[in-house]
Amino acid sequence: MDWRERLLAYLRRRLPAADDVTIARLSGMPAGASNETVGVDLRLSCDGHEFELPLVLRPQRHHGILAPYDIGRQFAVMRALAATDVPVPPVLWYERDPAVLGVPFFFMGRVHGETLPLFWYGGSHARLAAAAETLARIHAVDWRAAGLGFLLPDPAVSPLPSPLHTELAQWRGRAEHLRVAHSPLLIALGSYLAANEPADARHALLHGDPNPGNYLFRGDSVVAVLDWELAAIGDPRSDLGFYAALLTVFGGMPGDGGRSVLSEAYEGMTGTPQHNLAYYEALGLYRMAIVMSGWGGFGGFYGQDAIARRLSVLAGPRWAG
Repeated sequence: MDWRERLLAYLRRRLPAADDVTIARLSGMPAGASNETVGVDLRLSCDGHEFELPLVLRPQRHHGILAPYDIGRQFAVMRALAATDVPVPPVLWYERDPAVLGVPFFFMGRVHGETLPLFWYGGSHARLAAAAETLARIHAVDWRAAGLGFLLPDPAVSPLPSPLHTELAQWRGRAEHLRVAHSPLLIALGSYLAANEPADARHALLHGDPNPGNYLFRGDSVVAVLDWELAAIGDPRSDLGFYAALLTVFGGMPGDGGRSVLSEAYEGMTGTPQHNLAYYEALGLYRMAIVMSGWGGFGGFYGQDAIARRLSVLAGPRWAG
């Protein structure tokens, strides 16, 4: 029995009320640099009627730039958010047993919409404002009430460690996995971040990667936020800083002091000035240094150099001290 037959048998067990379940179509779908996504179109027969059920299959990867992966964690985040006003695709089934596909996986409903490229161009736009408003909505989630306390490195610890610590716990694990945790850049930057965390830092739910490709738009409205594998508990400005860091590494146009078009739109939507954004771009660059290490070759050379040059602008020539 090949994997398609095992998958079909699994789906039939999950849909026992149907007279018959067939897979009408399997297709690869656009995905980010770290995800595998498969479109699965099901055809259900029930009481003489046929129904189409468009799904998305998300298998867990063994290797990649964000390894080690935990698809169950992403499933749990999206299931928790379904009870909030954050738009996420409906998640259906999580299967941790690798007997079906060789790896854990989950299914979610397919939401139709358009994504945008990584960089925003053309100044202010209704979709940019909608993305910023949605990001602010994510940050406003009562993450404890939503059952997202499992995102903490140790939910039993009280009082909470600093927002920097709660966010970077999973990144230290990735650095260890990639064997770069003791690189001079990460050690120096980690020390700088720990010594300079803003006094007004607070704990909130983070999406982790709020680039425009992770929003699905229908018209000028966000109908779903995708790719929750980097979700964490940390300061909301960290999401803004990570987007600024993406611009730095991938050739966008980072603004002064960690600002970007996204942070400007976020301020406009929330009415709250965002301070210390240079620090949070530096935090984003710490994360990007780990991501680029996972790419080796190009990432190891170009990415590390771009990060070091940007840090000298953000934090001055003594940032590593």
